[in-house]
Amino acid sequence: MNGSDWVALAQEALRDPRRSAQRIAGWPVPDQAVWLAYVLVAALSVLGLFGAMLLSGLGAADLPQPVMVLGMQLGSMLLLAAVLAQAGRMFGGAGNFAGALRIIIWIQALMVMLQAVQLVAMVVLPPLAGLLSLVSVLLIAWVATGMVAGLHGFKSLPLTFLGIIIAMLVVGFVLSLVLAPFISIPQ
Repeated sequence: MNGSDWVALAQEALRDPRRSAQRIAGWPVPDQAVWLAYVLVAALSVLGLFGAMLLSGLGAADLPQPVMVLGMQLGSMLLLAAVLAQAGRMFGGAGNFAGALRIIIWIQALMVMLQAVQLVAMVVLPPLAGLLSLVSVLLIAWVATGMVAGLHGFKSLPLTFLGIIIAMLVVGFVLSLVLAPFISIPQ
């Protein structure tokens, strides 16, 4: 695949996320490449997050530990893929973990692209950055809902969206239980 293929796939994800999900979940990509993409998009996401924090005026001393943030990003992506696959199957879906992980990776890659645009906007035209953030959230909600519906063969987008919200809440709850002992609150 070349750059124009990636752009076409991103455009398809925005236009027809169900179809895009079926293509991505069924790609004949070696497992090593999937895991490499998983780590790469997580690392790029963390870099974008730290860039946004620095641009917003936080000093280096105020930033969290990058390795900890990367670990949280990797864990949350993996856990979300597992929850989406399992919950989808519980409700009659046809998807599996491998397909769910590929979709989570692709959605994260789209989020990294949107994050890069937002970072440029923060520098060039700061008032536009807030609007771009809102548009990004709506686009990702649309793409994620369509892709999860496509992965599992669900017909109802509103119910799929509700399932995604519940899955994200479960992931957040589990991560908070796991990470609570490691987080210190300044007094």
